[in-house]
Amino acid sequence: MSFPRPHMLITLLLFILAITPVNAEDMTPSYICIEAESGLVLQAQNPDQVRPPASMLKLMMMLLIDEGIDSGQWTYDQQIPVSLHAERMGGTQVYLKYGETWPLYDLMQALTIASANDAAMAIVEALWKDEATYRQTMYKRSQELGMKNTRFYSVHGLPPDPGEDPDKTTARDMALLAQACVNRPRIMAMAGQKEFQFRPEDPIKYSTNKLLWRMPDCDGLKTGYIRAAGFCIAATAKRNGIRLISVVMGSPSKYGRFNLAQDLMDDGFNNLQRVKVAKANTPFGTQLPVLDGLPETVALIAQQDLELLIPTNKIDALTYQPTFPSHLEPPLKAGTTIGTIQVQLHGQPLGTFPATIAQDLKFNGWKLRLNNGTARWEGLE
Repeated sequence: MSFPRPHMLITLLLFILAITPVNAEDMTPSYICIEAESGLVLQAQNPDQVRPPASMLKLMMMLLIDEGIDSGQWTYDQQIPVSLHAERMGGTQVYLKYGETWPLYDLMQALTIASANDAAMAIVEALWKDEATYRQTMYKRSQELGMKNTRFYSVHGLPPDPGEDPDKTTARDMALLAQACVNRPRIMAMAGQKEFQFRPEDPIKYSTNKLLWRMPDCDGLKTGYIRAAGFCIAATAKRNGIRLISVVMGSPSKYGRFNLAQDLMDDGFNNLQRVKVAKANTPFGTQLPVLDGLPETVALIAQQDLELLIPTNKIDALTYQPTFPSHLEPPLKAGTTIGTIQVQLHGQPLGTFPATIAQDLKFNGWKLRLNNGTARWEGLE
């Protein structure tokens, strides 16, 4: 009779601890729901509470891989070898074998749909050569995205080994990462798949995102769970041309995260409307003085209509923040852009449109001008 080896028992114990549900009374979810185009926050509860992301962290790998495809660093046909280290990854996996090679596309599917940890490690070792380089890449990209409270240390989101730092992020930061992912068609095509088969002889693997079945317009993105993180999801849906993103972290219930994420998006869809905040060729704000010119003041106009998605009950709270010079100097042609006007809701930027002048500006009288070292008199035409 054979007995399990000690290291196998330790691994099994750690895995059991990781998947053991936490006491519901010990965990209150943090969440956020945003409009994907502008980033407008529709609802939030403790969105800046720092928590482990679990496998939602894999959204960063999905983004980096797809950006690398666009920049020509690698291709989806590229063959990825499987190391012994990748084969031995715990948690969810597609059971890669040491010595195998797989197209990057197949491993990306395993990563996105099945949340396979062995696929994640194989990809990192092949594309970034080592985990340290990949961690640096994750950190740099997270800072570029504005993820101020995020630090990812692992490849997969599993609990850290003794002495290692845990992954940490917030619902707000994960919404920023999701916002970058939803703009990439290849990621969305995979994240919206309900199932796939890794090998012909393998059983079908189903997406961990059950909203794909429950919410008809949901088409992504990624779930996560370890004991320290609770049940998490970064979800997105598109309805009537509007895309929303909801992130739920720290749910004590596996299905509670889906209920909450869906409720947040349903409420958002029901309470958003498209508002024309600027109309083309309509004067906007106060007139600007023209120095030594005719006319003496000029109106600013928007070049084109600007429509934004605004919560129905907050339309009256919109404000406009102009950025343009204190005065203008002729000559200038009508339609010249001289500044911008930013539309804000409670201080949060929603959109910016260029401010142009409505008519030609000419000199009022004569004025000595220097041009390439040559003096000449300019005046009214």
